[in-house]
Formats: sequence, structure tokens, C-alpha cells
Amino acid sequence: MTTRTEHIAAILTALSKVEGLRPAAPVVRPVTSRNPATLAVDLTAEVVRVRLVATALPLPPRLRLAGDAVAKALVGSPYSDAGIRLVVTDVDGSAFGP
Repeated sequence: MTTRTEHIAAILTALSKVEGLRPAAPVVRPVTSRNPATLAVDLTAEVVRVRLVATALPLPPRLRLAGDAVAKALVGSPYSDAGIRLVVTDVDGSAFGP
């Protein structure tokens, strides 16, 4: 596993603990990894971008938790000084209740 892959795995693990959000893997790209959720994360030294689908509301507190989780996952990594951008690409129908 490469360092980049390990950092993406750490981000996804951290986000898995934030209720109401899930990675939004793009449908148009071919799945080249075992975990399609890895396609929802872009890492550069300047910015870490994570595309998400909201499965619960309200969004602001969930996004704060997600941002904190991503920042903690990157402590001590080459990406620790990068800006974190969380992009909600969709809201799942389940977010609106039964």
C-alpha cells in the first residue's frame, strides 16, 4: 500500500464514524480499487477534497464533525497542512425521514 493510499484509507475510516454522511464515489470513473469510496477523496499538498452524500440532516454539525475527523486522520502526514474541502454532492432521500 502506498502512503497516499494509506492516508485515503485513514480519511475514509475517520469519516465512517460520522453519522449522516458517506463518501460519494463517482459513477463515471472505472473502479480501479477494491474500495470504490477511495474515488471520493482527492489528495494534494494544497487541498484534501472529499465528496460526500448526506444521509441525514442537518448538514452543518455533520460537516463540522467530518472536517475534524479528516483533519485528525491527517495529523503528521504530508497532507496535514492542506485545506480540507468537503463537497456534498447529493442528499439521499433517507435524510428526509420516512
